[in-house]
Amino acid sequence: MRTPTQRVIPLGLLAAALLLSACASVTDPTRYYILGTAPAAAPTRPAAADAGPTVGVGPVLLAGYLDRNAIVTRASDGQLDVSIYHRWAEPLELGVAQTLVNDLGAQLNTERVIVYPWRGRFERSLDYQVGVVVLRFDGTLGRDVTLDARWRILDRDNREIGLKRSTIVQPVSGTGYPALVTGMNQALGGLSREIAAEIQAQFAKRAASGR
Repeated sequence: MRTPTQRVIPLGLLAAALLLSACASVTDPTRYYILGTAPAAAPTRPAAADAGPTVGVGPVLLAGYLDRNAIVTRASDGQLDVSIYHRWAEPLELGVAQTLVNDLGAQLNTERVIVYPWRGRFERSLDYQVGVVVLRFDGTLGRDVTLDARWRILDRDNREIGLKRSTIVQPVSGTGYPALVTGMNQALGGLSREIAAEIQAQFAKRAASGR
Protein backbone atom coordinates (compact mmCIF):
# COMPACT_ATOMS: atom_id res chain seq x y z
CA MET A 1 0.00 0.00 0.00
CA ARG A 2 1.43 3.45 -1.02
CA THR A 3 1.85 5.98 1.79
CA PRO A 4 0.70 9.63 1.28
CA THR A 5 4.30 10.87 1.02
CA GLN A 6 5.22 8.55 -1.83
CA ARG A 7 5.09 9.88 -5.40
CA VAL A 8 5.19 8.10 -8.72
CA ILE A 9 7.45 9.67 -11.37
CA PRO A 10 5.80 9.37 -14.81
CA LEU A 11 7.90 7.36 -17.22
CA GLY A 12 7.80 10.18 -19.79
CA LEU A 13 9.36 12.68 -17.38
CA LEU A 14 12.00 10.18 -16.38
CA ALA A 15 12.94 9.54 -20.01
CA ALA A 16 13.14 13.29 -20.73
CA ALA A 17 15.40 13.84 -17.74
CA LEU A 18 17.74 11.07 -18.86
CA LEU A 19 17.84 12.49 -22.40
CA LEU A 20 18.71 15.98 -21.20
CA SER A 21 21.45 14.56 -19.00
CA ALA A 22 22.92 12.66 -21.94
CA CYS A 23 22.81 15.74 -24.20
CA ALA A 24 24.55 17.88 -21.58
CA SER A 25 27.47 15.46 -21.50
CA VAL A 26 28.04 15.60 -25.30
CA THR A 27 30.73 18.07 -26.46
CA ASP A 28 29.88 20.32 -29.40
CA PRO A 29 31.86 18.84 -32.33
CA THR A 30 31.93 22.12 -34.30
CA ARG A 31 35.40 23.52 -34.99
CA TYR A 32 36.10 27.15 -35.94
CA TYR A 33 38.97 28.50 -38.05
CA ILE A 34 40.45 31.87 -39.02
CA LEU A 35 42.77 32.82 -41.83
CA GLY A 36 46.09 34.48 -41.12
CA THR A 37 49.80 33.86 -41.40
CA ALA A 38 51.43 32.68 -38.19
CA PRO A 39 53.70 35.42 -36.78
CA ALA A 40 56.74 33.16 -36.97
CA ALA A 41 56.21 32.69 -40.73
CA ALA A 42 56.02 36.40 -41.53
CA PRO A 43 59.19 38.22 -42.63
CA THR A 44 60.84 40.32 -39.91
CA ARG A 45 60.65 44.06 -40.57
CA PRO A 46 63.44 46.42 -39.46
CA ALA A 47 62.15 48.54 -36.57
CA ALA A 48 62.94 51.87 -38.24
CA ALA A 49 62.12 50.92 -41.82
CA ASP A 50 58.75 52.07 -43.12
CA ALA A 51 59.53 53.59 -46.46
CA GLY A 52 56.92 51.71 -48.44
CA PRO A 53 53.74 53.12 -49.98
CA THR A 54 50.39 53.56 -48.25
CA VAL A 55 48.06 50.85 -49.54
CA GLY A 56 44.36 50.20 -49.06
CA VAL A 57 43.08 46.65 -49.53
CA GLY A 58 39.47 46.22 -50.55
CA PRO A 59 36.77 45.81 -51.18
CA VAL A 60 37.20 42.04 -51.33
CA LEU A 61 34.28 40.33 -53.08
CA LEU A 62 33.60 36.58 -52.97
CA ALA A 63 31.88 34.22 -55.36
CA GLY A 64 28.38 33.51 -54.10
CA TYR A 65 29.06 29.93 -53.09
CA LEU A 66 31.70 31.13 -50.60
CA ASP A 67 29.37 33.58 -48.85
CA ARG A 68 28.70 31.36 -45.84
CA ASN A 69 30.24 30.44 -42.49
CA ALA A 70 30.71 26.78 -43.39
CA ILE A 71 33.97 25.77 -45.05
CA VAL A 72 33.45 24.61 -48.62
CA THR A 73 35.56 21.82 -50.09
CA ARG A 74 35.57 20.16 -53.50
CA ALA A 75 35.22 16.43 -53.95
CA SER A 76 37.36 14.53 -56.44
CA ASP A 77 34.44 14.47 -58.89
CA GLY A 78 34.09 18.25 -58.75
CA GLN A 79 31.08 18.39 -56.46
CA LEU A 80 31.07 20.92 -53.62
CA ASP A 81 30.77 19.78 -50.02
CA VAL A 82 29.59 22.23 -47.34
CA SER A 83 30.84 21.18 -43.91
CA ILE A 84 28.47 21.06 -40.94
CA TYR A 85 31.15 20.94 -38.25
CA HIS A 86 34.02 22.98 -39.73
CA ARG A 87 33.24 26.69 -39.95
CA TRP A 88 34.84 30.11 -40.26
CA ALA A 89 34.97 32.14 -37.05
CA GLU A 90 34.49 35.37 -39.04
CA PRO A 91 33.10 36.28 -42.48
CA LEU A 92 35.45 34.86 -45.09
CA GLU A 93 35.83 38.14 -46.99
CA LEU A 94 37.10 39.82 -43.82
CA GLY A 95 39.57 37.01 -43.23
CA VAL A 96 40.86 37.23 -46.81
CA ALA A 97 41.17 41.03 -46.65
CA GLN A 98 42.97 41.09 -43.30
CA THR A 99 45.36 38.32 -44.35
CA LEU A 100 46.25 40.26 -47.51
CA VAL A 101 46.80 43.39 -45.39
CA ASN A 102 49.19 41.54 -43.08
CA ASP A 103 51.05 39.81 -45.92
CA LEU A 104 51.36 42.96 -48.04
CA GLY A 105 52.64 44.92 -45.06
CA ALA A 106 55.41 42.35 -44.65
CA GLN A 107 56.18 42.20 -48.37
CA LEU A 108 56.25 45.98 -48.81
CA ASN A 109 58.00 46.64 -45.49
CA THR A 110 55.38 49.10 -44.26
CA GLU A 111 52.78 49.38 -41.53
CA ARG A 112 50.72 51.67 -43.77
CA VAL A 113 48.47 48.99 -45.21
CA ILE A 114 44.83 49.28 -44.21
CA VAL A 115 41.65 47.34 -44.86
CA TYR A 116 38.53 48.73 -46.54
CA PRO A 117 36.50 50.74 -45.66
CA TRP A 118 38.75 53.69 -44.88
CA ARG A 119 37.78 57.29 -44.19
CA GLY A 120 39.20 60.73 -43.59
CA ARG A 121 42.95 61.16 -43.79
CA PHE A 122 43.51 57.53 -44.78
CA GLU A 123 41.41 57.96 -47.90
CA ARG A 124 43.34 61.08 -48.87
CA SER A 125 46.77 59.58 -48.18
CA LEU A 126 46.48 56.30 -50.13
CA ASP A 127 49.14 55.72 -52.78
CA TYR A 128 47.40 52.62 -54.09
CA GLN A 129 44.12 50.77 -53.66
CA VAL A 130 43.86 47.04 -54.33
CA GLY A 131 40.43 45.61 -55.15
CA VAL A 132 40.03 41.82 -55.25
CA VAL A 133 37.30 39.57 -56.65
CA VAL A 134 37.67 35.96 -55.50
CA LEU A 135 36.21 33.66 -58.15
CA ARG A 136 37.24 30.42 -56.46
CA PHE A 137 38.74 29.62 -53.08
CA ASP A 138 38.35 26.02 -52.01
CA GLY A 139 40.25 22.76 -51.97
CA THR A 140 40.17 19.01 -51.82
CA LEU A 141 41.01 17.56 -48.43
CA GLY A 142 44.43 15.95 -48.45
CA ARG A 143 45.27 17.20 -51.94
CA ASP A 144 45.37 20.94 -52.77
CA VAL A 145 43.78 24.38 -52.55
CA THR A 146 42.87 26.54 -55.54
CA LEU A 147 42.66 30.34 -55.32
CA ASP A 148 41.42 32.09 -58.46
CA ALA A 149 41.14 35.87 -58.15
CA ARG A 150 40.97 38.99 -60.29
CA TRP A 151 42.60 42.07 -58.82
CA ARG A 152 43.24 45.62 -59.87
CA ILE A 153 45.33 48.49 -58.58
CA LEU A 154 44.23 52.13 -58.56
CA ASP A 155 46.66 55.00 -58.02
CA ARG A 156 46.15 58.06 -55.81
CA ASP A 157 44.16 59.71 -58.60
CA ASN A 158 41.82 56.72 -58.75
CA ARG A 159 43.19 55.65 -62.14
CA GLU A 160 43.51 51.97 -62.91
CA ILE A 161 47.19 51.12 -63.35
CA GLY A 162 46.99 47.32 -63.14
CA LEU A 163 44.41 44.63 -63.84
CA LYS A 164 45.38 40.98 -63.49
CA ARG A 165 44.10 37.50 -62.72
CA SER A 166 45.97 35.09 -60.48
CA THR A 167 45.30 31.37 -60.26
CA ILE A 168 47.25 29.64 -57.50
CA VAL A 169 47.19 25.92 -56.80
CA GLN A 170 48.71 25.11 -53.42
CA PRO A 171 49.44 21.50 -52.36
CA VAL A 172 48.12 20.54 -48.92
CA SER A 173 50.27 18.70 -46.37
CA GLY A 174 47.78 16.69 -44.35
CA THR A 175 44.34 15.17 -44.65
CA GLY A 176 42.16 17.28 -42.33
CA TYR A 177 40.67 20.76 -42.21
CA PRO A 178 43.58 22.36 -40.28
CA ALA A 179 45.90 21.37 -43.14
CA LEU A 180 43.40 22.72 -45.66
CA VAL A 181 43.25 26.10 -43.89
CA THR A 182 47.06 26.19 -43.77
CA GLY A 183 47.06 25.63 -47.54
CA MET A 184 44.55 28.46 -47.97
CA ASN A 185 46.85 30.77 -46.00
CA GLN A 186 49.76 29.78 -48.21
CA ALA A 187 47.70 30.43 -51.35
CA LEU A 188 46.84 33.92 -50.07
CA GLY A 189 50.54 34.43 -49.41
CA GLY A 190 51.21 33.65 -53.07
CA LEU A 191 48.56 36.15 -54.17
CA SER A 192 50.00 38.84 -51.89
CA ARG A 193 53.46 38.32 -53.40
CA GLU A 194 52.10 38.89 -56.91
CA ILE A 195 50.25 42.02 -55.81
CA ALA A 196 53.27 43.31 -53.88
CA ALA A 197 55.54 42.83 -56.90
CA GLU A 198 53.20 44.92 -59.04
CA ILE A 199 52.94 47.67 -56.40
CA GLN A 200 56.72 47.75 -56.00
CA ALA A 201 57.16 48.10 -59.76
CA GLN A 202 54.64 50.94 -59.92
CA PHE A 203 56.17 52.62 -56.84
CA ALA A 204 59.67 52.45 -58.34
CA LYS A 205 58.39 53.83 -61.64
CA ARG A 206 56.72 56.75 -59.86
CA ALA A 207 59.86 57.46 -57.80
CA ALA A 208 62.00 57.44 -60.94
CA SER A 209 59.70 59.97 -62.59
CA GLY A 210 59.90 62.20 -59.51
CA ARG A 211 56.13 62.24 -58.91
